[in-house]
Amino acid sequence: MVVQSRVRVQGDLYHPVVPSGAVYVGRQGFGLRRSPWANPFSLRKHDRAEALRLYRQWLVGQPALVERARRELAGKQLACWCRVEDACHADVLAEVIG
Repeated sequence: MVVQSRVRVQGDLYHPVVPSGAVYVGRQGFGLRRSPWANPFSLRKHDRAEALRLYRQWLVGQPALVERARRELAGKQLACWCRVEDACHADVLAEVIG
């Protein structure tokens, strides 16, 4: 398995903390930089299932980005704002690169 697990960004919107050893894979905002693997399909415009479907389609259409993820995310936890119990683009990313 390439990616260890997914974790949630800690703290609050004004003081976000990416857990030690994790790589933030979300959008820019709240003091965090946009990740190359951020989901461009917002939950404001799509329901969760559709946003994840579109993300998977977008990601697999970019083989260079997938290869970069395999290199840079190997053995790392993926951090996002999603609740761990909710489906998340980080799960899709882990599956595609794993």
